[in-house]
Amino acid sequence: MNTIYLVRHGETMWNHSGKYQGQTDVPLNERGILQAQRCADALKDIPINRIIASDLSRAKITAETILKSYPKEIPIRYDKRLREINFGDWESLTYDEIQSRWPGAIEAMYRQPSKLKIKNGESFQMVQDRAWAAIADEIKLADDGETILVVCHGGTIRTIICKVLNMSLDYSWNFSQGNTAISCLEFAGMGPDDHNVLSLLNNLDHLKGI
Repeated sequence: MNTIYLVRHGETMWNHSGKYQGQTDVPLNERGILQAQRCADALKDIPINRIIASDLSRAKITAETILKSYPKEIPIRYDKRLREINFGDWESLTYDEIQSRWPGAIEAMYRQPSKLKIKNGESFQMVQDRAWAAIADEIKLADDGETILVVCHGGTIRTIICKVLNMSLDYSWNFSQGNTAISCLEFAGMGPDDHNVLSLLNNLDHLKGI
């Protein structure tokens, strides 16, 4: 069995202003940097063996901030397969702007994400397939019992949780994922008799007071 910690990146200015950023490479803002530092403090006593992160800067800097809290060297790998969903024509737009241009489309994404493919973007199935392939490759490199930290994006993490728990992607938005939220999966395998457990979801205790 392997333990998989999932961490969403810290806040960006687009998060703050409600813009859909997807694969647009928006950096952390000052609050996001502080969130990453707090997250690093929260994780520093957990024996992480390896780290895999999205190559977008908001996830990369969050991962590197966490890495600095460990005295020993931990292997870290950046993988574009862990990027956020490509929002295509929705990138840089707010909820209201999307609703105005494509009435009903954004609500359809939240209610039945398995059925939606954004114009010039991706479907949630495409995100799940690529993200899980990245994690599966890392699990193959890990010894049994090792702990893997995955630092990426809210939508991506939602699809990973659905995959490990064998849930429909239509439940993707039933999981809250705040900036630098910590979640944890106990991963036994993807076989029919394997019992995977979500032991922690969207923990934000480290952000109290900011």
